[in-house]
Amino acid sequence: MLTSIAIAVTALSGCGQQIAGTSAPVVPSSEARSAGAPTADTGTQRPEGAETVSATPQATRTVTSTPPATVTAAPPQPETVTQTPPPVVVVPGPRVTVTQAPSTVYYPDSGSAADTQVAADWPRAESMVGWWIPQLSSNTDSASAMAKFRPLSARYSGVFMVASADFTSFRNAGYYVTMISVPFTSAPEANAWCDSQGFAADDCLAKQLSHTEGPDGMTVERG
Repeated sequence: MLTSIAIAVTALSGCGQQIAGTSAPVVPSSEARSAGAPTADTGTQRPEGAETVSATPQATRTVTSTPPATVTAAPPQPETVTQTPPPVVVVPGPRVTVTQAPSTVYYPDSGSAADTQVAADWPRAESMVGWWIPQLSSNTDSASAMAKFRPLSARYSGVFMVASADFTSFRNAGYYVTMISVPFTSAPEANAWCDSQGFAADDCLAKQLSHTEGPDGMTVERG
């Protein structure tokens, strides 16, 4: 029985030496180690007289690293900004009304009928300032002036009387002047009215009333 157990143990030991189909190494004898066979310590057999090959060291390659190129960015061109000036706003000031005072009224015969007529016709005379109108008569005394004025005012509506001293458009003061309020924009138009009414050249002519201009250029006689 002991013999059977020993055989079984031996068989199990042999099975343990085969791992994945590989036989376990056989321990060499002392003679084999002395003959140059590989031992368990080195695991490599070098035959006698074999040439020793030494690995030639590779040449050292020197790599010089080139520094990166320096790129300097060009500065941007300065931008020219032209500022448009703000619009000029002109604020008009308050309107100023200038009233021109008429010249001093001068009546040759103070308190006469002609003076009374001039005073009564003053508003109508002022409304004709700046227009060309027909002048019908001119006298230095009240009686003569009224003798011309009455028949004309009876014939035409709008006949009025002024004192020459009240307007700068007359060259001489001291006259009573009879006129008619038929306004025109030019002297020829006023003279054409005189022609159409059959007046003699000395009895009707173009005249302009003004408080600031004259007397030159303010009278245009008929040819």
